[in-house]
Amino acid sequence: MIDFTVNDVVLETRFTRDIRLKTPIASSPMDTVTESDMAIGMALQGGIGVIHTNLPAAEQAAEVSKVKRFRSGFIFKPVCISPSTSVAELDMIQAKCGFKAFPVTFDGKMGSKLEGLITKRDTMFVENRVDTLVSKVMTKSDDLVTATEGIELKDAFKALKSAKKGKIPIVGKQGQLVALIAASDIRKEDQYPLATKDHKGRLMVAAAVGTRPADRERVSQLVKAGVDAVVVDSSQGDSMFQRDMLKWMRATFPNLQIIGGNVVTRLQAKHLIECGVDALRVGITHILLGFALGDD
Repeated sequence: MIDFTVNDVVLETRFTRDIRLKTPIASSPMDTVTESDMAIGMALQGGIGVIHTNLPAAEQAAEVSKVKRFRSGFIFKPVCISPSTSVAELDMIQAKCGFKAFPVTFDGKMGSKLEGLITKRDTMFVENRVDTLVSKVMTKSDDLVTATEGIELKDAFKALKSAKKGKIPIVGKQGQLVALIAASDIRKEDQYPLATKDHKGRLMVAAAVGTRPADRERVSQLVKAGVDAVVVDSSQGDSMFQRDMLKWMRATFPNLQIIGGNVVTRLQAKHLIECGVDALRVGITHILLGFALGDD
């Protein structure tokens, strides 16, 4: 007898010790399976994607960065331009990155004084795009709706909704740009209620690495890009190479979520747990399973 409804079913599970998924789906770390587009799609639906390692380290880190920046809440690394940028140069930047609005800072870098904001609408009717500078057509900082550094994400979203603006810069005490929030992120908040997010409101993403010495630098680049978990991709997980890699990652990045494997016996699992993993990949007759280690 079934005495419950479909709405009573809870699919939430652990991906690792500290990462919970509302939809129990994760992609394989195998070569070419997952890059940023697929990882974004999986995270929006409550799962998590694992960026494959069949890429140069810098490119894999860039794929991780794309996922972290897609749904940012606070966008901590927006593309900035300087007031001396021409509208023609701005056109090329817009075409390359796909954004329509850019904060304008004193030197074109994040963290310097906010000078204004430039959007597609500001340049729509500029005829001489080569000689016209952004500083001539941008909305200057004094005319912008801004928020002060330290504001909570929910309050920043309220301010953006109230102002009816596409983007609001977050500025520090000296007027420096520290972050940006966008209306598109608010819309995503309603559209994807199951999304797998970190404490900053960004989508979560994992990445695969090998056990070679060069993979240590790869891990460092992935952590710098904001990766949430690293999966050691090896058909034989219980090797000295993987054990050394796991121990190094745990010692170097104590807060990083680490997934080890592949293992097929209890003893192999024990060895990797002793090395500090937060979850294990388990292979049984060509079926790949996994389990996270909890505190309970």
